[in-house]
Amino acid sequence: MSSTEARLTVCMIARDEEENLPSALESVRDLAAEIVVVDTGSVDATQEIAASFGARVIEHPWNDDFSEAKNVALDNAGGDWILFLDADEYVCPESKGEIAAAMAGEADAYFVRIESEVRSGAGRVFVNLLQRLFRNGKGIRYEGAVHEQIDSSLVRIGARVEMSRIVLKHTGYGLKSAEFEAKLRRNLGILRKVLDDRPDDAVSWFHAGEAHAMLGDCGAAVAAYEKALESGRLPAEFVPVVKQNLASSLIRKGAYERAMRLLSEAVEMDPGLLSVHMLLASALFGLGKYERAEREIMTYISRAQGPAKTSVPLLGFKEDIPAAMVLIAKCRLARGDVDKATEVLKDAVKAAPDLADAHVLLGRIAFENMDFPGAASRFEKALELMPFEERLYFELARSYMAAGATDRAAECIERALARGIESAGLLRCLGLIRVKQQDFEAAVSAYEGALRLEPGDAEAARKLAGLHHVLGRDDVAREYLTICK
Repeated sequence: MSSTEARLTVCMIARDEEENLPSALESVRDLAAEIVVVDTGSVDATQEIAASFGARVIEHPWNDDFSEAKNVALDNAGGDWILFLDADEYVCPESKGEIAAAMAGEADAYFVRIESEVRSGAGRVFVNLLQRLFRNGKGIRYEGAVHEQIDSSLVRIGARVEMSRIVLKHTGYGLKSAEFEAKLRRNLGILRKVLDDRPDDAVSWFHAGEAHAMLGDCGAAVAAYEKALESGRLPAEFVPVVKQNLASSLIRKGAYERAMRLLSEAVEMDPGLLSVHMLLASALFGLGKYERAEREIMTYISRAQGPAKTSVPLLGFKEDIPAAMVLIAKCRLARGDVDKATEVLKDAVKAAPDLADAHVLLGRIAFENMDFPGAASRFEKALELMPFEERLYFELARSYMAAGATDRAAECIERALARGIESAGLLRCLGLIRVKQQDFEAAVSAYEGALRLEPGDAEAARKLAGLHHVLGRDDVAREYLTICK
């Protein structure tokens, strides 16, 4: 780097991020003149990993305030420019040149595109545009205890803000379910404190709705989104997205008609919000209007394939034609047209080999056609893509059982348990497989595990009574029979 080139400081806060940190830091190793990592209390190897990449590590206590920690990093940045990166993000290789180009520009700050893989009826990739690359020494500060931003300080200093073509990939939504839930509940705790102090903070209500929706608590999500809208304080660009996301939660609750009204309002406010069409199709599907749903999906595909939009939304879903094709297949299956559904699913997989939902549907079709090895192959592929999806282990085990491969079925359930996906249902399934294998002691162990997780599990108790009777332990069998009564 010559003396005339701008120096880049990459800033980051982290806590127990030993799994994610190497990818994040490797992606900026040849970009950053300096890396500053503020550690808020790691007990794993986070600090050592950061130091191995040449980062300056600063310890700072965690006070339930993301802005406070991020501003400590800004206070210690010595470069001309700052790129703020989360520990579960990385810079796309093709964006490295874009960062250099942006720093050579005239703006004070740049919007960066952040892409997160999610599971939603509106698409598989959620996109945020956030100001993550900005000049140092301008008085730019983060504000907000959670979902912190620099927007307000950029306005105060009259900063010139421009779009960039920089893309960051966010991997945080791919966590194990327990870890992801813990992060969401932590954020909700901070949001509750914020809303206790500022009950009319519309953006915080929106973020609370997002967290509840990702936790699967649709009732709480609906209430939070409604609070955000009722406040009348949402930034204009947020309103159609909040209406869309409120509609998505309503669809999951079965309130299809109200959801469709909200979606119509959202697309009227922002015609570029293409994901509305996917959700409209989901609502129509829920109402049993399969042909109308398919027409809505075709509208989505037509618009997604059309000319580029003139404006880029600050947040929304990336166009996803293969996912739309899966919805078309679901409509065709609902109408009983299995052949045409299979055809469109194969086209979807050809376009996007990592489309898990397409493999799942093809697996179910193969199972119904009694092609059990073919079904197992599809479910195995889906599990590669969604290794923590409990229902897939049941479908895979059932396919192996139908194919006569009981050992593979048992291995499948053991694999789920080894990944920490422990449930009474999985253990009951394993118990059934062990009975088929005539391994009664192993079956007892499995059913006892199910009963431990669900003490009132009458099915497990009945199975245990029968197994202990077969094993000659009638006194134990009678004890389990009392649970069944």
